[in-house]
Amino acid sequence: MNRYKLLAFLGCFIFLLNGCDEKKTVKTSALENCPEKAVYDSNSTGEYDPIASLDAVPCGAVNLWGSSMPKSFNMWQDYNSFSAGLMGLMFEPLVSLHSTEDREIGILAESFEISEDGKTFTFHLDPKARFSDGEKITAEDVQFYYDVIMDPKNLTPIFKVGLSRFERPVIIDSLTLSITAKEVHWGNFWEAAGMLAFPKHLWKDLDFNSIRYDFPIVSGPYKIKTFREDRFVELERRADWWGFQKKWNHGKYNFQTIRYRFMEDRNKALEAFKKQDFDAYAIYTSSIWMKQTDFEAVEKGWAVKQRVYNKEPIGFQGMVMNLRRAPFNDVRVRRALSFLMNRELMNEKYMFNQYFLLNSYYPDLWPDNKNPESPFYSFNPDSARILLAEAGYVQTEQGMLMKEGRPLSITFITQAEDLRHLTLYQEDLRKVGIQVQIDQMSQSTLRKRLDDADFDMYWINWGASRLRDPEASWHSKTAMDKGTNNLAGLQDSVVDALIEMQKTEFDLSKRNEILRRLDVRLNELVPYVLMWQSNHHRLLYWNRFGMPGTVLDKYNREESIPVYWWLDAKKASTLKEAIASKKVLPKPEYDVFYKE
Repeated sequence: MNRYKLLAFLGCFIFLLNGCDEKKTVKTSALENCPEKAVYDSNSTGEYDPIASLDAVPCGAVNLWGSSMPKSFNMWQDYNSFSAGLMGLMFEPLVSLHSTEDREIGILAESFEISEDGKTFTFHLDPKARFSDGEKITAEDVQFYYDVIMDPKNLTPIFKVGLSRFERPVIIDSLTLSITAKEVHWGNFWEAAGMLAFPKHLWKDLDFNSIRYDFPIVSGPYKIKTFREDRFVELERRADWWGFQKKWNHGKYNFQTIRYRFMEDRNKALEAFKKQDFDAYAIYTSSIWMKQTDFEAVEKGWAVKQRVYNKEPIGFQGMVMNLRRAPFNDVRVRRALSFLMNRELMNEKYMFNQYFLLNSYYPDLWPDNKNPESPFYSFNPDSARILLAEAGYVQTEQGMLMKEGRPLSITFITQAEDLRHLTLYQEDLRKVGIQVQIDQMSQSTLRKRLDDADFDMYWINWGASRLRDPEASWHSKTAMDKGTNNLAGLQDSVVDALIEMQKTEFDLSKRNEILRRLDVRLNELVPYVLMWQSNHHRLLYWNRFGMPGTVLDKYNREESIPVYWWLDAKKASTLKEAIASKKVLPKPEYDVFYKE
């Protein structure tokens, strides 16, 4: 994976900003500090990133959008896509996956060795690596990362899963450390390689759980300049970043300022984009894309409307059910709830048939993204009624389903403002006698409810990573952890056995075969009411930027914008003149495909 995307995304998407003054929109200056070409250290070492363009120049600002502010930027205690992207711009792993190939690229580590038994990994840090305060990055800082994550009092459950497979790293010298796994696992190297360097000299006496928004010392290309809770965060580029001495970073991290503004209402965000308050807007709402994006700026080519197809692994989304409590601990109820979701109608009525319907938790491992060995839950209330009767529910004269004197009752928790899908689902559930309630709440309240496993059902979209490790999401040992990725609380011996089997399989094709077997079992257990997914990304952006020929990179979505794009002064001037004169500009292709 790329250094700015270490793990699979949860269900939030990058949201971003306009200016630091909330009353005054800050527009991007086309010619602000834009040199004709970038100047890099002629003594730079290593290889170039094939996605990056050496025509990129460091200048200007980018103003982006998203949804709501997380309860913390500290992704290690509040993992979400925004915080992961932010921290990925501020901190670096030892080693990363190449941007286009399945091989390693040293980041903090300039080299590494693997022992013959495949259990011990030795990393040699780049002697040029420095924190933003000038302090040398040492093996002790990497060891400190392990200590922080594994400290029982720290709320880092997702990251503990992988690191728990290792003994504490051993410091060999100031720039060298080794870490030994307790067991053989194909992912051990990447778990070890993904360790970061935490600034021990800053954090050693602090309560890590209290670190939410304050990161004064970093190792990466950006640091926080300004932050106002629930309003915005602004990053500034570090011209003195040690990483620019690597060719791998030439043509990357070009914006002097990255501004992220928090705005929950997607329609208001679109209006803000039209006013150029946002430079790019990734659209995840079909109705907005189909009905509201053919405005004047798009028609005249000032703003670009584009679908981008790349090789990003496809995740899944659906209504997660809390298997820790009744009635969801009964698989017959879970199957009935799947039969009662009219996904076909929702896709047609609300999403213009832009999505493919899911019957898989790993769709891109199957031809046409469909698991041929698993059922496909088409809307069927009669089948649902049969299953609910088998589960012991009896319908009263009033039409209510009861069991042992208790009604079948479900509460959905959500922060969404658009409740059309949930309302339709609610109506169909009520028709068969299920009591339904929808509770809307803030992002912070919702996150706490999920962390505490205090919910019935919740709609979530999960991303996928290039390195699929199902342990954190599905293994029984993670089911009761606070803040776990195993939201459903799934506990199943067959699932556990398959996860254990894939741990020692180093052949990717064979490991994917195990994942396909796991997928079949998950579909038997029905921890989610699976919904739909997309195989492309929808973007609006103002036509003032340089970018890779593929728009986004090979494996990621809009989080690659702050990494690979740059302000093109010539295009920005052309855009300004075109808007002033009402001149039409050439439109780029609507569909862009990543080609090998």
